[in-house]
Amino acid sequence: MRLENKVAVITGAGSGIGRSCATQFAQEGAVVACVDLQLQTATAAAEAITAAGGHAIALAADVSDSTAVDAAFAAAKDAFGPVTTLVNSAGVAFVPDDGGDGSPAVSITKLTDHGLTRMLEIHVGGMAYTSRAAIRQMHEAGIGGSIIGLSSIAGLAGHGPVHYATSKAAVLGFVKSVAREVGPTGIRVNAICPGLIDTPMSQVIPREFLQPLIDQTPLRRIGTAEDIAATAVFLAADESSFLTGQALSPNGGIVTS
Repeated sequence: MRLENKVAVITGAGSGIGRSCATQFAQEGAVVACVDLQLQTATAAAEAITAAGGHAIALAADVSDSTAVDAAFAAAKDAFGPVTTLVNSAGVAFVPDDGGDGSPAVSITKLTDHGLTRMLEIHVGGMAYTSRAAIRQMHEAGIGGSIIGLSSIAGLAGHGPVHYATSKAAVLGFVKSVAREVGPTGIRVNAICPGLIDTPMSQVIPREFLQPLIDQTPLRRIGTAEDIAATAVFLAADESSFLTGQALSPNGGIVTS
């Protein structure tokens, strides 16, 4: 059990990468607070973990709402004790009325104020609010821990819509800055930058956009949510204890630097 005695909060746990992270963390011995925008999906994730013999609770929160985030972390602490691990997986591929139509072709000239603001609120604000809440608990308890933020190859190489790439690049800057700040207290902060992953988020992308990306990927396949969850388990486990301020990118080789 690589994550025995870990208390994990996982946002976006109702589906996709977040759901897979919640499942694998529980399998590795962590107790898990499954946080999602919808309580119904969070509950489904938590109930599946419990049915398999793990320990989990379901919490609803919009990660762009700092008050809701703080309430969710307080509930997780009441249930399991101070958080030791955060996986901030909540995110969106597009925002309704963002200047596009849900496709990955939103151009800078058509980008709306609302689209840009909402993308930043979810990805950057969400990462900041959840990390702040987790680190406060770690500091109060006098413990170290692991903070994991989901960025993207978009943040590394500029793939995808401008507002999405911008928000995911900001996550990387946040990770590097906070890693330097909290490292002396034993808290590690890292990012995962997935490539194209088969999740409900990517399934809305038309095939004519997907296929060229697959063709350019050396491994010639789309990644799975389980691929990313395995990376998150590694970053949460003690075996990565000398790793902080880094960005690991499971992407099939489409981005190599």
